Amino acid sequence: MKSKKFVSLFLTGAMTAALLAVPAQAVEAPQPYSITASHWSREDFSQEANPDVFTGPYTRELYNAIRQTMVDGTSDTAPAYTMVSKEDYSAVKKLTGRMEGVLRYEHYVPQGFTDYWQYLDYYAVSAEMPENYQAPLDFIQPALDHAGTLASDSEKVEYFNDYIRTLLAYQKGKVSGITQTFAAHAVELKAACGSYARAMKFLCAAADIPCFTISSKAHTWNLVYVDGAWLHVDVSANDLSGRNSVLLTESYQTGRDQAPEATAFLKELFVPGSTK
Repeated sequence: MKSKKFVSLFLTGAMTAALLAVPAQAVEAPQPYSITASHWSREDFSQEANPDVFTGPYTRELYNAIRQTMVDGTSDTAPAYTMVSKEDYSAVKKLTGRMEGVLRYEHYVPQGFTDYWQYLDYYAVSAEMPENYQAPLDFIQPALDHAGTLASDSEKVEYFNDYIRTLLAYQKGKVSGITQTFAAHAVELKAACGSYARAMKFLCAAADIPCFTISSKAHTWNLVYVDGAWLHVDVSANDLSGRNSVLLTESYQTGRDQAPEATAFLKELFVPGSTK
């Protein structure tokens, strides 16, 4: 719903005059930005979601703020937003960190936010691709082209699982970032479970397959949405064991999900109504 309550973008007469006096090649100063409500989004996306996921810090307002960014991308003038308390900020930051694939989701504050001091809990979300992700995207293009010839998303995920296994070799404590994994290297790179899970998120995001990470106390793997269901994929376990024992399985007993409420909320963010 468009809101007249939420944003007033204005230029004072003095600022207008100053801008007109600046040479054309100069960088234009950011316009003042102010808010007058506790939360805002153009649409109430939460009506599409399972209401059971709105618990603790994972509110309808947070859902709408993040979902608006997922639908529209980052806006420099009128992002959807809500308020997130200091006590809840860490949980919400971890939530958006689990979403990262090709895009990175982060706390976003518009330039020229004139009354930020009145809204210290202000929380909007940006969705930007890091500049150094272009090279990995170029590197995986042949894999994406092959995946595009496959008949279903489940077949694509199976292919991505096997593809990652050709690039990485499991070793506890080792890390291989996206820019290292998806680049030319003569031998398989040493990596632990988190690197495998991030690689799967990256590939799935590039292929428009909903995917995020899930973690126990000592392990990380993926949930992917294919064939109308959220299913588990553990590429690192598959690589270490030499067989695809955890590939599109309905349940996985390797450890207890550290954040089950956040996991349910993420499922509904990526695919509204998927947990009903």
